[in-house]
Amino acid sequence: MRIFVVVNRVHEIGFRQTTALLIAAMVRQNHEVWLLNVDAFSIAALASRPVAFVRAIKLPPSSDCQSEQVESFVKSEAASSIEHLATGDLVMIRTNPGRDIARTQVHESFLHLCAVAKATGIRIVNSPENLRYFASKSSLVSVDPPFRPAMIVTSDFQQVIDFVNDAPADCVAKPLFGSRGENVIRVSKSDSDIAEKLESTFGSTTLVVQQFVNADHPGDKRVVVVGGEILEVNGNIAGIERRPASDDFRANLHAGGSAHQLTLSDGAMATTKYAAKLLNENGIWLAGVDLIGDKIIEFNVFSTGGLYDSIKFSGVPFDELIVERLLG
Repeated sequence: MRIFVVVNRVHEIGFRQTTALLIAAMVRQNHEVWLLNVDAFSIAALASRPVAFVRAIKLPPSSDCQSEQVESFVKSEAASSIEHLATGDLVMIRTNPGRDIARTQVHESFLHLCAVAKATGIRIVNSPENLRYFASKSSLVSVDPPFRPAMIVTSDFQQVIDFVNDAPADCVAKPLFGSRGENVIRVSKSDSDIAEKLESTFGSTTLVVQQFVNADHPGDKRVVVVGGEILEVNGNIAGIERRPASDDFRANLHAGGSAHQLTLSDGAMATTKYAAKLLNENGIWLAGVDLIGDKIIEFNVFSTGGLYDSIKFSGVPFDELIVERLLG
């Protein structure tokens, strides 16, 4: 099978990234893998039917390809070529608009073009129509109340202040879009300068404020779900537990958090199963579900991470399993 993997910028792929692991697994399983930037996807309306075409680079075949080889290859300035997509090809969206805010319009255009390609019979993973919905932290308002924290989505700071003052504990404020824990702050009714903190962090943008969730451990948990199910082998669950540094409440690895082997309580397991089913019903086949306690705090639907450490901790080849289920 021909697989076209789309990322923000090909040369930025690193060997620890889930994307590199999946690419290497695809190559090992003898698939023809092409890599392209988010702005290298086009549609031509010809005399007959629309045709999608891309400018991409092809991975060399290798029966023992590893993610380190993928990183080395994408930094080698390999030549690209124009390829026309056909029915039976697969496009795997591994972009991350939240890390490429300056090119938001490029990412939006790409998703629209993917929707057109999908209508011509090209298989797209994940659903281009629903990626933008679940990438927004506001999508949590559609989650059944037992599975999420109380929250508000607004650009009105007074509404935020009222929400924080009515909350039984502290709250977490974050941008509607974004990743890696950037611009995520903790606010409390005891703060005398909530409006100033919000203004200096978010400006006039819309933000999401969630009531802080108590858990039996600091940090959060990222669980990988595939095809409506938790990815699990012999009790080993794909994903990681992220614990914050001693001087920060954020557990994101890029904010100084650390990764640990994942375990789930019965409540967290039930919540994740609910989330996996919800996402799959809406065309999100591969995703990460971020939990604190037994509450969903965020969906990670574009370039889901956490696989490198999960494989290291468990010894389970989750990358191979994802590709097998995707293409089986």
